[in-house]
Amino acid sequence: MPLPVACLAVSAAAAGCAAAAPPPGHALTAKVTERTQVRVAPNGRAVATVGRFTEYGGRRVYRVVARRGDWLGVLTPQRPNGHTGWIRASRAVLDTSRYKITVNRSARRLTLRRAGRVVKRIAVTVGKASTPTPLGRFAITDKLRMPRGSVYGCCALALSGSQTVGSLAGVRLAIHGTRYPESMGRFASNGCSRATTRDLRWLMRHAPVGTPVTVVR
Repeated sequence: MPLPVACLAVSAAAAGCAAAAPPPGHALTAKVTERTQVRVAPNGRAVATVGRFTEYGGRRVYRVVARRGDWLGVLTPQRPNGHTGWIRASRAVLDTSRYKITVNRSARRLTLRRAGRVVKRIAVTVGKASTPTPLGRFAITDKLRMPRGSVYGCCALALSGSQTVGSLAGVRLAIHGTRYPESMGRFASNGCSRATTRDLRWLMRHAPVGTPVTVVR
């Protein structure tokens, strides 16, 4: 859901518009419009320089979780899980997302909400005991279609976070498929969430980049 028309014509730095809170059940997002540095704090140390497009070629849209003056606190792969990255608000345009995803690790269930209402529940496989799916707040950064025969199945929703333990520590998290059909609702992955091809294709159609993803215990 876009912000008011007056806000869409200006950058996120504009007074009033940028400070507007999203409607209930929505999340604030920021589409990067020009090269900017990701910092550990407002005016803090720079850890990366990013542009309009991600390393996968899609538009860079961040989930916004904080605001301080001309700075936006965002969830970004350039920062560790649980740590906010900061970008100049003047380098992005704000919007809102009416979609939110929750992954309940113990129930092995993904729930998609639209404007606060449940629209889809999906059985997913999550990380096994030695490589549990990390808890916390993330966001969809890219929607990827995989080549035939990929271990990730038909497609994947890349997330802003990374696995923290095991041989894949530091590797990006995702919600993805499998090469061969398998039963879902298990503790069996290396940290990512797995879903069936049918459910993934549905999510690819409905969950936009920037959608918040929260993994709970």
